[in-house]
Amino acid sequence: MRAKTPWQAAKSPPFNDVERTLSGRIWAGIPGGHKWLGYFPIYDREFGRFRGTSPRILEIGVYKGASLLLWQQFFGEGVQVVGIDIDPNCAGFSQPEQNIFVEIGDQSDPAFLQSIVEKYGPFDIIIDDGSHIASHQIASFNGLFMAGLKDNGVYLVEDLECMYWGHTDAFRDAPTTSVDFFKMLIDVQNSIYEDYTYNDFSLNIPGSRTEYTAIELAKSIAGLKFLRGVVVIDKAPQIPPLTLHL
Repeated sequence: MRAKTPWQAAKSPPFNDVERTLSGRIWAGIPGGHKWLGYFPIYDREFGRFRGTSPRILEIGVYKGASLLLWQQFFGEGVQVVGIDIDPNCAGFSQPEQNIFVEIGDQSDPAFLQSIVEKYGPFDIIIDDGSHIASHQIASFNGLFMAGLKDNGVYLVEDLECMYWGHTDAFRDAPTTSVDFFKMLIDVQNSIYEDYTYNDFSLNIPGSRTEYTAIELAKSIAGLKFLRGVVVIDKAPQIPPLTLHL
């Protein structure tokens, strides 16, 4: 199962992930950025429902400002795009007249993140394309998912491949990698089953329960999707699991 075999890549156009996606076609016309081509189908699929709804977008990591323009064009009129970065030079990419704002600060600083939420949030979509360092990605999620993301919003973390690079340990700065952390959310999502039996969740068995205890985060995790280099966490109000015996 883990045996390695040859795998060929075509490095000449056309590139389907770019040409067959809206986000890819937009990106192809914006200089100053770099992205894995496989991200564009993910963007179209996970973010498409927000197009034309005037969403609020927060992106961690500005670099040369290309993503800010991508989101502005992808989501259309009325979108508000907020970028945060630790590099003071990124402030130059702020274009308030275009509803693009850049704030300078540390993505692992809870106070800074809270100030962003208070000033611009809550957000429909949060994208972590920042330092790619494990402790930073974990801190950003802890500081933003519950407090800064709207119900029915999407939290997307990019570049999880950094947890696997064999040539450097620079991104694995914590005992728990960000990949391990996000895998753990599956356990959080299902943790309610640890304390109750099947019949406790029944709708029509006498003596079934109507009150439970649960990890607070489990009440908001609607879904988790792991794709290559990416995790997507959907946020929506959840109810306790229920069964119906017919």
